[in-house]
Amino acid sequence: NNNNNNNNNNHLPAHNNKKKSQALDPTSLPSLYALLSHSSAFGLILFYSYLCEHHPPHPHEEKSYDRDEFFFWCILTVVFAGGQTWMENYAIPFRGGVRSAGERIRMMKKWERMMSEQEERKIAERGVGGKRGNRMAGGGDGDDDDDGDGDEEDSVMSSSVSFLTNQLKPSKVVVAPTPPSENEVLNRYQTEEWKGWMQFTFLLYHYMHATEVYNGIRIMITCYVWMTGFGNFSFFYMTNDYSLPRILQMLWRLNFLVLFLCLTHGNPYILYYICPLHTYFFFMVYAVMSIGKERNYTKWWIRIKLAILAIIIFLIWDVDLGIFERLHQFFLGYEPVVGASMGTMWEWYFRSYLDHWSTLLGMVFALNFPIVSLFYRKLEARSIMRQWLGKLAVASGMLYALHMWATGPLTISKIPYNGTNPYFGFIPLVTYIFLRNLTPKLRSHSMAFLHEIGKTTLETYLMQHHIWLTSNSKTVLVFIPGWPRVNLALVTYVYVIICRKVHKLTLHLRGMLLPDDRAVCIRSMVGLAVVIIGFYSTAFVFGGMDMSGLKSIGLVSMVGGWLLYQTVIDSTWFEYRRAAKKAKMTMASSEEDDDDDVRSDSSQSYDERGTEYESAVSRMCPPIIGTMVLLVLGLVWSGFATEGAGSVGLLPPGCDAFVNDGQWIPIDGCNESSRGMAYRDYGADAYGSCAPHGVSYVWAWTQQPPRTHCRFSHRDEEKMKKMLNRRKVVFIGDSMTRYLYHSTVRALGIEGSGAYDATGPKHADIHHTLWETTPVTFRWAPLATDQLNILKEYNKISSAGEGYENLGPDLIVLGGGAWDRLHLYATDEDRQSHAATLKDLGYEMQKAQRDGGSAVVWFIPTTINSKALNTEEKRDHMREEDMEAMRAVYARNGILASSSFVIDGPSFTASRVKESYDGVHYPPHVYDAGAQILFNAIDWLLPAGGVVDPIIPPRAGKMANPTLGVMILVFIAMGLFCFDGFLGFSYLAAIFVKGVMPLRLYEEAFSTLHKKIGLVGADVEGTPSGSARSSQRRLHHQSGSRAGRRVGSVDEEIAALLGTKRVDVELASR
Repeated sequence: NNNNNNNNNNHLPAHNNKKKSQALDPTSLPSLYALLSHSSAFGLILFYSYLCEHHPPHPHEEKSYDRDEFFFWCILTVVFAGGQTWMENYAIPFRGGVRSAGERIRMMKKWERMMSEQEERKIAERGVGGKRGNRMAGGGDGDDDDDGDGDEEDSVMSSSVSFLTNQLKPSKVVVAPTPPSENEVLNRYQTEEWKGWMQFTFLLYHYMHATEVYNGIRIMITCYVWMTGFGNFSFFYMTNDYSLPRILQMLWRLNFLVLFLCLTHGNPYILYYICPLHTYFFFMVYAVMSIGKERNYTKWWIRIKLAILAIIIFLIWDVDLGIFERLHQFFLGYEPVVGASMGTMWEWYFRSYLDHWSTLLGMVFALNFPIVSLFYRKLEARSIMRQWLGKLAVASGMLYALHMWATGPLTISKIPYNGTNPYFGFIPLVTYIFLRNLTPKLRSHSMAFLHEIGKTTLETYLMQHHIWLTSNSKTVLVFIPGWPRVNLALVTYVYVIICRKVHKLTLHLRGMLLPDDRAVCIRSMVGLAVVIIGFYSTAFVFGGMDMSGLKSIGLVSMVGGWLLYQTVIDSTWFEYRRAAKKAKMTMASSEEDDDDDVRSDSSQSYDERGTEYESAVSRMCPPIIGTMVLLVLGLVWSGFATEGAGSVGLLPPGCDAFVNDGQWIPIDGCNESSRGMAYRDYGADAYGSCAPHGVSYVWAWTQQPPRTHCRFSHRDEEKMKKMLNRRKVVFIGDSMTRYLYHSTVRALGIEGSGAYDATGPKHADIHHTLWETTPVTFRWAPLATDQLNILKEYNKISSAGEGYENLGPDLIVLGGGAWDRLHLYATDEDRQSHAATLKDLGYEMQKAQRDGGSAVVWFIPTTINSKALNTEEKRDHMREEDMEAMRAVYARNGILASSSFVIDGPSFTASRVKESYDGVHYPPHVYDAGAQILFNAIDWLLPAGGVVDPIIPPRAGKMANPTLGVMILVFIAMGLFCFDGFLGFSYLAAIFVKGVMPLRLYEEAFSTLHKKIGLVGADVEGTPSGSARSSQRRLHHQSGSRAGRRVGSVDEEIAALLGTKRVDVELASR
């Protein structure tokens, strides 16, 4: 070490050259077997995700939100985790396994001994008295220190001692002992726990579509991005590892799974926005840390770099100068894609804007982390009263800021809140960190249950899109229909097991393909790219040849598997057998055997046994087994494809046979869930009408076999706007059809349509325009002749018109028969005339479909309540049996056959016939079932959907807020140049406790840290007084020392949603 200290070369902390895992050896059978085994397991998981997404056993279900249930699960999880799994960090399993009982006891005794020694020192110091004794715990500096420049303190202190105060010799320092890394501030167990409870809430928010807690969920995303800055800055600072393997290992961890999910499901990268977000900000951290990295360990250089970064961020996101768009125009576009309905440029601007300060704030905290740790320990070295006065002062300031945030920005709606999140999201974040680390006991304990969840946050985030939820996290995966909570338990169990397996596979494959060897990493990435391109090219060729069926895929897989097997065996088997035999014989040989004899025997055995590989059994058995496995997988795939429910999409035309098949289900509103909703939302204490007299009904479709792909569902205004935008819809018919019309437009946003109004005209046309683009018209036409004339009118317009205004309807809904039966069906001549009219009507219906391109729907008259008919004429001619005969007449004369689709009125009214108040009409909500039947049928009636209006995305830069950006710059300046990880809040403690100002803790904290990581003689002050002294301030590497080794593996970094651990470093010594 003395020689190193006299060396004139600058040395930085060097990462350990020892490889973390064995690289892939293409000549080794066990190595190739491990690679293929892990890859096969990963492929099976992707195959499972494909089946869940595209060929599930049951139709995907819509999400449903219950506020009471959401908070129940959140509270239950925290109570369980805190009550049953709150334990010391030593006892929690970590990545390397569980510590032995003896090791845990030794570590705990060491910590107890250190704490005991501190108490003895504090007692001794209290006996000294006087001013000196009062300043010891604070390291000799106080608020009354007017000097503060420390010009005489240029030389680096090699141990943790206090610097001069008031130009006097420092007194003995009393500082709380440095805890083990497991008990440090924001230790790896605590950060895993933090990610665990956030991830649980985040997933539950997605599963239940709990939009009312969106603002709180955004804070959690902010915390994840903050961890990216914190963890990666810590790693680069402690290891000085900016190598290509390091970059590739991080990119692999972030993007390996998402890459193959994109390839498997055909999704764009932006859909899984968390991964590009963290990748983007990882590169930002890397760029800042690598520029001038040889000076990162001086006092001001790294802080100046972060200040420059803050200004750059301010100019890109907080000032609308167009810089963001110019920087990203070569990578992002404006066309809508899955996950970016307004184009990737706006989507990326929006996503990055929401957390554009978070990573830098994490870097600032990481830079000041040694001071934060020392700040806590200095406070805890004081008397109980002083300690808690200081802590409560900081906590009070933070809680006041938290209160202002919680009663201000947090309460506003989603859209305006997005504009505030980048600027106020740090308030709950730093408050949580401070309070979570308030006492040594809180720091030394964690919730093991949440810690386990936090390990696999990246995998749980990505896989939730396809194996927990589906349709890119928009619907729910169903294994057990009708049992939503039992289904949730089963699906969640499988989901968690798979996510943990994917996490292990990702790390195993990374260890094999991306070791700490630049050449091997490059070779592995090139090989992986060649494999992906090869498979993609094969798929493209087979698709072009129309050979993309299951048989073709199976044949290619079988031939490829045989070739791969033969290649691996030919290149590795003989060496493997020879090495195994040699090892066996070497172990069995006696010590007297000569080495040459052993080698001779080994070679002879190899020559003699080599032919064993050539036997038919040994050669054919493995590929035959592989072929059988492929066959089983093919059968499974075929079974799910033919019998499964299919992915969410438009209903096929075959569903017209089932869409009218349903029933009214009684719902008792007096259950626990309904009572809770009434109390929370309406202030109702109890229901007055309950079963059996107050039962409500909802329309439900009869369950159909999954293979029909008939996933009927409630269609709301948002969904129907996509199908009907800029379409023309016309209803033609009598009062029954008018009621259906009113129900349709109510569901599409016209709430007052169909309200009872005795003063308005009854027999008149009605017109509404939906969304200012879609006209929906009702034409009063009670008789068949009226319907025929209006349809002829529209057909004439369709055949002669040009332009949108002159085009005929896209959807025509016809209905009638009751008025004909009542007024024009008394004589044979009337019946014959009516039949002729129906034939003409059928012809015009076909013409409207053929020439006008319209979808024509016939609405069969609803069930008649004969006893409720209110006139003698109706009771004579419009009884249910009369109308049933009339329905048969319409069918016999080709009306049903001439329709594109038929809405069966009796299907949703027969069971509600007693509610028909005048014998003909029903309460308005009964017709809602008919409207929903129509909405579902539109999937195949108008498969092209509505006209997509040109999307003009907002301008990137629209959300810029220079005023709030300047506010954040002030806080960052406080963190950088006042040396406070809590952005100035820590200074509140100095009001009650001397010697804890972060500005005065820099030298003590960083001199110890730099010594621990091998920077003997590092310039912690950064203000040299002369050339001679400057030449001596160089950074040296303590070769062979424990402090200079690479700290942890890449797996132990804190990065948002990585499920990994923070670099473990003791930041100060006793």
